[in-house]
Amino acid sequence: MTFTVGQRVRTTVDAPAAWAGAFSAPAGTLGTITGPELHGSYGVLLDGDPDQMAASYTADELRPA
Repeated sequence: MTFTVGQRVRTTVDAPAAWAGAFSAPAGTLGTITGPELHGSYGVLLDGDPDQMAASYTADELRPA
């Protein structure tokens, strides 16, 4: 599946915290595609992320919201 910048998506995998105290999100979290596919993954800003940092997801780890 191909996604576009600005598209709303839902994750299919857990996103563990990148460092102690960082944001983590369970599978099923909503987000917005922030960057086009590069090197096999998309930038996704997850809803509720206080740092507002895009996470990297492959197409098989996302589904349309």
